[in-house]
Amino acid sequence: MKQMLVDFVRLLREAGLSVTTMEAADALKAAELTEFDPVLLRGVLETTLVKSMWERPVFTALFDLYFDLTPPVEQVKPKQEALTIKGATADGSGRSSAGAGGDADGLLEMIDNQPAAVLEELARQVTAEMPLDNAQPEEISNKLRQVQVGLRWFEAVNKVERRYVTEQMKESAFQKWQKIFAQLEALIRRELERKAVRQFGRQHIIKLVEFANIRRREFDCLTAAEITAVEQEITKLAKKLAERPGIRLRHAKRGKVDIRRTFQEVVRTGGCPLRLKYRDKVKSKVDLWLFCDVSNSVERFSRFMLQLVQAAHRRYANIRSFVFVDEAVEVTDWFKNQDVNAFFQARHLRDRFNRRVGLSRYDLVFEQIARHELPAITARTKVIILGDGRNNWHPGGSEELAKITERAQAVYWLNPLPESDWLEGDCLMKEYQPYCRQLFECRNLEQLTDVANRIL
Repeated sequence: MKQMLVDFVRLLREAGLSVTTMEAADALKAAELTEFDPVLLRGVLETTLVKSMWERPVFTALFDLYFDLTPPVEQVKPKQEALTIKGATADGSGRSSAGAGGDADGLLEMIDNQPAAVLEELARQVTAEMPLDNAQPEEISNKLRQVQVGLRWFEAVNKVERRYVTEQMKESAFQKWQKIFAQLEALIRRELERKAVRQFGRQHIIKLVEFANIRRREFDCLTAAEITAVEQEITKLAKKLAERPGIRLRHAKRGKVDIRRTFQEVVRTGGCPLRLKYRDKVKSKVDLWLFCDVSNSVERFSRFMLQLVQAAHRRYANIRSFVFVDEAVEVTDWFKNQDVNAFFQARHLRDRFNRRVGLSRYDLVFEQIARHELPAITARTKVIILGDGRNNWHPGGSEELAKITERAQAVYWLNPLPESDWLEGDCLMKEYQPYCRQLFECRNLEQLTDVANRIL
């Protein structure tokens, strides 16, 4: 059992959780004190190994798949009639929930105010006969949708939403139904994942729990609740960045030896006498300019990056933020009084930065910046460009980007596309690469955190 716990900690680390050696030792000691009681094991490990809200779903998914401590079906014993969906076929004949003919009202009636044990039993029943071809997350998602279609899930969701919109249902009741649907969907997914692990082996566990890790989920795949959780994590990251001082080197009378300046002095004097030159670190702030493509394909990614930079504004001497589609518009003053979400919800503002051709045009934006803003860019300015580099088959405007690079301290490019797509179609990252200090693939919170720690 001890070896199983050690392997479990290793899998947690592979899944993205930061578990220290001391925490692992504490978890093992606590488990020993409970004599590895299966009933207490989950709580013991969660208490000692989980440190944040986003880690809990990852831990839960991994624990269930690794230990597979689900009680046998006969121990649950829910009411059997609660698991039968009433039929709604044209001829009046009904089918069970495991079939494909249940109706939406029957599903709503069956899951309303039911305990977790009943929902778990339903999840087992509807997935029992579902065949799996492999243990990939995409296969699990496809089978989940098939189960939902068979249950008339989406019709039931629409019924609830219509009742709420037409004021036949109160806000509290609507929120209750949202939680029930989310809970049942998670249970069905978990049953499919268990089935995949039993059929294809434990080596697939890490791939399956990736879905539960919002830090590794692509921004475009996040749900509304997960977006809120990601925003909270970004706020924490911004606070850490704001409290971390910038560092630059200066000449000093003591400290580390400056090899370059020492050899320059040797060349000048012939080495007689030999005088060592020193350098030391001093806190400093730089200017930060942010250019965000807010076209539909990358808008969500730009939203998160703008939130990060604006929340960490104390770290910089000066921040200027620009958004663009085919024309750059400065929004620095907007964010002094409004948050990022309010900006993106004000759709009428889109005409300000999307008034030429309506498609992403990096060449026009670079030309505009080089013509009107170039004198304000100095050797203290970091320029960060967020976008997919797709220029809709127009010239790239790399000559204008080169002018910006010559004046700035550094230019960084963050791209939400997979790196394998940077050389395909109308993506011009190969053309822009020589003028950037670094290019980063940035598709999820984990990558964004890594990039922020490197360049902000």
